[in-house]
Amino acid sequence: MVWALAILKGIGYGLMLGLLSFGPAFFALIKVGMQGGKSAGLKMALGIFFSDLMVALACFFGLSDLFTTEVFQLGFSAFAAFGIMFIGIKGVVVRYKHFIENIQKPMASNTNMIRGFVFNLMNPFVILLWVGILASISVGHNIKSDDKYTILVQMLSILLTVFSLDLGKVYLSDYIGKKLNYRIYYFFNRYVGYVLISIGVYYLYHFIKLLIHWIF
Repeated sequence: MVWALAILKGIGYGLMLGLLSFGPAFFALIKVGMQGGKSAGLKMALGIFFSDLMVALACFFGLSDLFTTEVFQLGFSAFAAFGIMFIGIKGVVVRYKHFIENIQKPMASNTNMIRGFVFNLMNPFVILLWVGILASISVGHNIKSDDKYTILVQMLSILLTVFSLDLGKVYLSDYIGKKLNYRIYYFFNRYVGYVLISIGVYYLYHFIKLLIHWIF
């Protein structure tokens, strides 16, 4: 009964996260699903799932304190800001001819999985989110006792629910992608580029705030 309740709570958390999450991995997943179809999107969704799983388990096994230190957040925010902006700028400045050449090339499945893994980790708030989730679901439980298994079951339920929603996004993107021509693909690619630049600028703002607080 306790584990059933943990699973139901995890599904509730997962639905909320999956429907309200609009980080760089979300836009990259939609783009890959439209361009490469269900297979490419599935590989990327798996990469996102494994990166979430790694962060969640790291928090579960005691690295939460490290993730919340100013030095870690400072370095990670800088990496995320410049990395996401660079990828966004590449998407914006690419010329139509080169874009068509790239989109006609087959997408390597392993590359998509790695891309999903890295894109998700480039969002510094993913780490802080899992720190917060662990703190929230641990209320009333002792993570050093048998309660830790209940917490782990709830975390896995969250992860699997979010993964299921990502699969839904992939199938929807594949369906939409079949209805679009190359010109619309090109403008959508540029739109995603502008979105990523905006996210990168926000991360840069977060980095500057942390830097000022760290210095002064």
